[in-house]
Formats: sequence, structure tokens, C-alpha cells
Amino acid sequence: MDYVIPKELVDASIKAGETKARLSVKDLLIRGFYSGLALGVATTLAVTVAVQSGLPFLGALLFPWGFASIVLFGMELVTGNFALMTSAMLAGRVRFGKALNNWLWVYIGNFLGCLFVALLMGFSLTNGGTADPSPVGEKIMEIALSKTVAVKEMGTNGFFLFIVRGIFCNFLVCLAVMMGMVSKSVPGKFMGCWFPIFAFVTLGLEHIVVNMFFILTGMVLGAPISGMDMVFWDFLPVTIGNIIGGGIFIGALLYSTHYTKSQGLPQMAMEESMKNPVLR
Repeated sequence: MDYVIPKELVDASIKAGETKARLSVKDLLIRGFYSGLALGVATTLAVTVAVQSGLPFLGALLFPWGFASIVLFGMELVTGNFALMTSAMLAGRVRFGKALNNWLWVYIGNFLGCLFVALLMGFSLTNGGTADPSPVGEKIMEIALSKTVAVKEMGTNGFFLFIVRGIFCNFLVCLAVMMGMVSKSVPGKFMGCWFPIFAFVTLGLEHIVVNMFFILTGMVLGAPISGMDMVFWDFLPVTIGNIIGGGIFIGALLYSTHYTKSQGLPQMAMEESMKNPVLR
């Protein structure tokens, strides 16, 4: 059967978190780099289609291919890991230190992937630095400023607004992660994760990795954004919101209602424990 029932889905998410906690720093960085790269290219495509067509929803409709490739290739995206590692921690299979290690290195990998694409796109969107930014480049700069300087101008309200948008965003992104795991077929995974991602882009919510790309590219193109604008007024509130949205409203919520401990014989439990020790 192609469909994975909720209890098995939660078990699979716990196992996925456990597996991710075992990955080496090298693998976390490489897979995280790919995810930043994929989302950077997908974001540029979405903006290009929106600018050329005048229909933003068309760009949002195409954007999810980048996320789908991350799911299908087993790469690392920190926002999805907020949910998976939380499930594994609640089940007692992964310690907080291991989860934090995963989040940190994947976050860095995602950032480096976005930075790499930002540098190349900055070069491309200015004809190798010989012209002013193209209309697509100007739009990216406009979006980057709206996610940093505009938030700073709003002060505390802006900071908490981005936390809230980050919560809703990663609720949808981690819903996409889970919907991708609900199916065992490639078409099922593809379609399952497509619509929640389309929804978050259409609603204008805040995703930390997508924002990394927008802001870094905007800075490369010459947008007047400081490091403090980027880190304090965007990265910090959006990351907090994404952790809450994915960790609590998907990881913890699904775990709390669908996870049940095995009721096997003590010997069986001991053997299973030996095969799958808690990661410290």
C-alpha cells in the first residue's frame, strides 16, 4: 500500500531524526549546501516568472520543485529538521545536544549554499557586473529590503511579526515534509509536498533559508543592508518562528497524538535498545 498511516508516519519521522543525528559534519554541510543551492535557484525562478508574467502565484506554483528535490534526494534542510529532530528527542532516541549539532551544521550548510547562489546570481543579474541589476535583480533587492530594513523600521512589532510569519511558514513546510513521507511513491511524495510549499510562498510567509538567499543576493546587488539588519531583524525572529512552527506544531503535535511505545517482551525491548542506542 502506498499510503503510510499516521502512527507509522510518526515512527518514520523519529527514525529519520535518529538517522540525521548520526550524520557526519561533512555530510551535514554537503547536504545542507545542496539544499541552500536548490532553494536559491528555485527562488530566482519564482521571482523571474512573477516579474515577467506579472502573476506572482505562477512563481509560487513553480517554486516547490526545489523543495521536492531536497526530499527526493535525501538532503538536509534545517527547517524540516526542526520537526524531525523534535520527534526523535521526544521519543528519547536523540539527545538535545545531538539535535542542536544537526541544526547548527545544517544551518551553516544552507547559508553557504545560499551565499554561493547569491554570488553567482549577483554576477548574472548585472551582466557580469557591467550593468545595473535587471528587473529580476531589482525585485530581489526590494524583497530583501522588505525583510530587513523595513522590519527594523517597525521595531518590536516587526520583530514579533516575523516570528509569527515564521511559525506559520514552517508549520506548512514541515507539513510538506510529513506529506512527502506519507507516500512511498515518487509521484505521491512530489504531490504531497507541493501544495503546502506553494501555500507558504503565496501567503508571503517567512522561511529562514529562502530569506538567506533573498538578503544575501540583495546585498550582493547593492541593497543598503547591514549585517545587523540581516541577523537581528530577520535571521533571529524567523529562526525562532521556524523552530516553533516545525518543532511544536508538527513534530511535537503529531508525536503527542500518534506515538505509542511498543509493548513487546522485555527481552525484545532490550535487543531493540542495543540495536538503536539513544544518541548522546
